[in-house]
Amino acid sequence: MIAIPLKLNKENSAVAPLFGKAKWFAFVENGNIIIEKNEAQGGSGVVKWLLGKGVKTLIMQKMSQPPYQLIKEEGSITIFYVGSDRIELPEALKRYEANELVILDDTNAPDIVKSHERQHQQQ
Repeated sequence: MIAIPLKLNKENSAVAPLFGKAKWFAFVENGNIIIEKNEAQGGSGVVKWLLGKGVKTLIMQKMSQPPYQLIKEEGSITIFYVGSDRIELPEALKRYEANELVILDDTNAPDIVKSHERQHQQQ
C-alpha cells in the first residue's frame, strides 16, 4: 500500500508540503485510491497510523527528523521524495510508476528531512 499526504480531500489534490501536518492522506492499493482524514497528532503519530494500516511506500515532500527516524528504525516503509515543486497526486503516482522518484535514505535525507526548529522558523 502507498500513502501520500495531500492538501485537499480530492484525487487531483496537490501533495501536502509537510508530511506531519497534512490534513488528508491518499492510500493507493491495486490501483484504487482512498482518501482519509489525518486524525493523528504530529509526524510520529502519522507514522504509527500508517504502520497500523500496513503502508509499505510513502511518497512525500518534506518531513521532520522524528518521523524519519521512526520510519528508518521500523524498517518496513520505503520513502520516496517527490520533489519540492507543487505536484498533484496523479502526477506523483505517474512518476512513481515510471521509477522517476528518489528513494530517501541517509545519503540524501539531510537535504529533505528538516529539524523541527528549522521547519518552524520557515513557516
